[in-house]
Amino acid sequence: MITIKLYNLIWKYKVKGYQLAEATDLSTATISKLMKGENIDVKLSTINKLCNYFKCDLKDLLEYTPD
Repeated sequence: MITIKLYNLIWKYKVKGYQLAEATDLSTATISKLMKGENIDVKLSTINKLCNYFKCDLKDLLEYTPD
C-alpha cells in the first residue's frame, strides 16, 4: 500500500491547505482528500507539484508498506 504523507509536510511547514492549493494550482478538494488519506488516484503531475512546493524527495511524500 502506498500512503501519501501530505499531512505531515503541511504540519511541518505550517502551511494551510488553501495556501498550498493556490501555490500549486491544485484544487482545495484534491488537497483535502490527500491530507485525509482518502483512496484516490494521484497524477504524477500532482506529486511533482507537491515535491516542488515542499522541495522534498518522493520518500518525504510517499510511503510504501507491503499489503
